[in-house]
Order: sequence, then structure tokens, then C-alpha cells
Amino acid sequence: MTEQQPTSLRERQKEDRKARIIAAAKSLFLEAGLEKITMEAIAEIAGVSSVTVHNYYGTKSGVLLALVAESDRELLATLERGLRGRTATLAELVLGFFEIVCRHTQTHLDKAIWRQVIAASVSGTEPRFGKLYHELDNRLASVLIREVERMVGAGLLPETVDPAHLGWALFNLQNARFIEFIAADGSSCEAGLQHLRNDLSALMPGGFPGR
Repeated sequence: MTEQQPTSLRERQKEDRKARIIAAAKSLFLEAGLEKITMEAIAEIAGVSSVTVHNYYGTKSGVLLALVAESDRELLATLERGLRGRTATLAELVLGFFEIVCRHTQTHLDKAIWRQVIAASVSGTEPRFGKLYHELDNRLASVLIREVERMVGAGLLPETVDPAHLGWALFNLQNARFIEFIAADGSSCEAGLQHLRNDLSALMPGGFPGR
């Protein structure tokens, strides 16, 4: 047991340093944006060396991605609790998914940070960021795919439905509205939900709940 305690202590210290780095980076991203901050500034606020920040995350974009990954872990847990087995129609599924994502964004990551994330993911200046961001999208889309599979198995959707294709189609649809939501500080979750309802109504005439 005595041999394991130092390792446990080192791990706790490492996790504490990482938490301080992420908290420092979040405040700086909000204040100045990705391009205007430095690894040294993150390190100074976190109370660690810039070498430590580099060793853990590589680059500023790596720190930003870690911030998103931390948020997404909490988001995935919330989606699991809020959606698993709870919807009977595609409309209920995608609207519920979108609302959870929007509410989570409002309470965990500022829109300004999300705009930086989207910009970094498509800029192409750091391919690793785009690759890892796509992997995060895969995890989110898998939530919809899993629920579509459940609905097919329960006879709520035809057996001919391809859950992967449909799940990704729903993800991309709501993601377009999510990008609109984060693009402007004044846009609301309620407005995004209404736009998405209109999308679904147009795509599924006669099959939209409540109409």
C-alpha cells in the first residue's frame, strides 16, 4: 500500500494542475481569444510553468480542445440521462437533443469560446485539432444513432431505416441550428428550437407531433 500512495499523490497533483490550466485558459479565451493569448499567460495564471502546459496539451489549440472535451464529457452524461429510451418520434429526439446541447452551452461554455472552437476546427492550421474535434462530434452523433436503433427495434421506425445515416442526418441538421445559435450573442435557445421545429415540419409533413 505504501508504494501506491506516492503514485496516487502524483496523480492528484497532476489532475489539480490540469484543472488550474483549464480554468486559466477558459478565462483568457473569454477575455482575449485564442490568437491573442500565450502559453506563458495561461501558465502564469495557473501557477505552473509554460513547459508543463506544453507537456500536457502541446499548443493553445490543444488547451482549447481539452476545455471542449471536458465540457463534452459532462454533456454526454446529460444526454444519456435526458434521452435514453425517452422519445417516441424523431422530432422529439432531435428537439430534445438540441435543447440539452443549448442549455449545456449556456451554463458550461460561453458562446465566444464556441466560436473560437468552430474557427479552429475548420481553419486547417492545426490538423490535429480538426481530427480530435471530429471525434467529439462522432461521440455526440452516436447518441442519436443509438436512439434511432432503439426506435427501429421497438417498431417505431421502419426496419429499412439505416440508423447511422439517419442519426448523422439529424445531428447535422441540429448542428446547423446550433452554429446559428452560437454565432450571435443575442440568439436564444428558444429561437433555435423554433427554427428546428420548422425544419422538421418541412421535412416530415404530416408526421410532426402536435400538428
